[in-house]
Amino acid sequence: MSSSKRIGLVLSGGAALGAAHIGVLEVIEEHGIRPDCVTGVSAGSAVGGLYCAGMSPERIRDLALDLQWTKIGRVVLPRRGFLDGRRMEEYLIELLGDVTFEQMKIPFAAAAVDILREELIILREGRLGPAVRASCALPGVFTPVEYKDCLLVDGGLINNLPVSAVLDMGAEYVIAVDLSTRLVGVRKRPTTTLEILLLSLATLVRNTHREAELADVVIEPEVGEFNPADLSKIPAIIARGREAAEAMLPRILRDLHLEENIAG
Repeated sequence: MSSSKRIGLVLSGGAALGAAHIGVLEVIEEHGIRPDCVTGVSAGSAVGGLYCAGMSPERIRDLALDLQWTKIGRVVLPRRGFLDGRRMEEYLIELLGDVTFEQMKIPFAAAAVDILREELIILREGRLGPAVRASCALPGVFTPVEYKDCLLVDGGLINNLPVSAVLDMGAEYVIAVDLSTRLVGVRKRPTTTLEILLLSLATLVRNTHREAELADVVIEPEVGEFNPADLSKIPAIIARGREAAEAMLPRILRDLHLEENIAG
């Protein structure tokens, strides 16, 4: 049974914490909820892009469990970033083919920032690979992406939860997944430059603009304790995504008049 409302899904950024989105997707699909349009930022754009291209949450989980930084970036001489993000683009093409936004099975948009103008850019046309690469281009970690006359980096620098973008795509009911949860306790001390950069950016992004108030429901996985550079914790992060989605599920099903799917 489907909802009469057009469902929008917004997936925030968070590097390795983005694995929580996989758990959320698993839960909502298990209960018959399938978004009609999706917007993603950074890690959310990677998960969202794969999903909207037709990949199942189970397949995305398998890829995440096998993920290594070397699969999505090549080390380069520090110039505009430590990792060349073109490897991420190539990896997406290996998985999906060189698909375009127009070929997505679910309408999708990726959010990035033009650092030359300090503007949020919503990418919705052309090739998927470069757009996701741009949305994931954490400053200092990945090299920025040249796009027309813009220089694009991670969209989370300005808005890590761009609900307005999915509303512009026609969403009538918005489920937002916000990974910018507060830090719980004290994190393990970083031991590498990459960890320091990602922890610093996580602190910055946590305090950037989010449009949670525009969403109908916000799912907030408790991932604040995890290091966004630590790929070894992906199974636990996916589990946190499932837990958070299951906690909000009764409200979502009630709002969408799908209560009979609760027993799913």
